[in-house]
Amino acid sequence: MAIKERMSGNEAVSYAIRQINPDVMPAFPITPSTEIPQMVSTYIANGEMDTEFIPVESEHSSLSATIGAEAAGARSLTATSSAGLALMWEELLLAASNRLPLVMALVNRTLSGPININCDHSDGMGARDTGWIQIYAENNQEVYDNYVQAFPIAEAVRLPVMICMDGFITSHAVENIELLEDSEVKGFVGEYHPEHSLLKAGETMAVGPYDVTHYYFEHKKQEAEAMKDAKQVILHQGKRFGEQFGRTYGFFEEYCMEDAEEALVLIGSTAGTAKAAGDALRAQ
Repeated sequence: MAIKERMSGNEAVSYAIRQINPDVMPAFPITPSTEIPQMVSTYIANGEMDTEFIPVESEHSSLSATIGAEAAGARSLTATSSAGLALMWEELLLAASNRLPLVMALVNRTLSGPININCDHSDGMGARDTGWIQIYAENNQEVYDNYVQAFPIAEAVRLPVMICMDGFITSHAVENIELLEDSEVKGFVGEYHPEHSLLKAGETMAVGPYDVTHYYFEHKKQEAEAMKDAKQVILHQGKRFGEQFGRTYGFFEEYCMEDAEEALVLIGSTAGTAKAAGDALRAQ
């Protein structure tokens, strides 16, 4: 049964994290994502979830700890923005190449030059070729729904996932939203039982070993094939989500394209603005 609420994007992500109740969340604050670890740590302090929250000394440490926890067999996630993602650069490639299905909430914010803390996608676009699946939300409802789908996607193909939303525009704006029941989210996400993990008895697994040239390219090929496989997994999870909850997701949404003479291809909250502009122009 849908729960009607009003929330900011950061609140919606934090609420989804509470419902998923992951094992570990390391995080370091950076605007405009700071509210997410703040809200999650409050849920933990209030006894509403039993996630292990790890305060760290930098964003680099945040993703390093997330990688370590995921490699140990714990369902793990973090959150960041902008220069925080840039400081994680080395770790982004490690997470993907080690095939660790962790999740990140990326609240998009420009990388300074000139100095600016508002939204663009230069942080996410800069990380586009690091081996992460990136899913962008138009509004608060989409970022909540995307986050619920994130772990099933990541764990099916063993690649990390960034759930992205526009800083301030989506992260801080309050909108009407339909939330799912806790039991519905838990049923959709399921339990995490990794085939391999560092803490599994008798495991012969190694994480991050030196990869000589021949093996390196074999592993990069496997990583690239997993990204291709992710296409069908994303469509499957979006259809499955729609069948259960009434909101179906694909790779993109078409809007008023049947008789269009011009098309805009957009990512994030600008899509909502373009829809309103298109409606206004058509009304004229």
